[in-house]
Amino acid sequence: MPYTLLMASSPTKTRRIEIRITEEERDLEQAAAAASGETLSEFVRRAARHEAERTLAERTRYILDDEAAQRFLTALEQPSPASERGLRRLIERPSILPEA
Repeated sequence: MPYTLLMASSPTKTRRIEIRITEEERDLEQAAAAASGETLSEFVRRAARHEAERTLAERTRYILDDEAAQRFLTALEQPSPASERGLRRLIERPSILPEA
């Protein structure tokens, strides 16, 4: 019983989300859940979490080809005078972050 084992080992779920979907979407997701040995709720929850993590990762990780990576590294190692002036101005401004 995957559902029983999964429920016993997972943290308590206290929040609820309700969504409206078409019959076609429900049939598709129900078939995928059954093929995965999961309940529909668990399948949708896992899929939503995976998509959320992927979406957020896209905003924190950048993939560059070799040429772009080399230009980036060069800019870091040899910043332009304008970049250095801009960084100096930022350093001199008071931080908006609270002190630790």
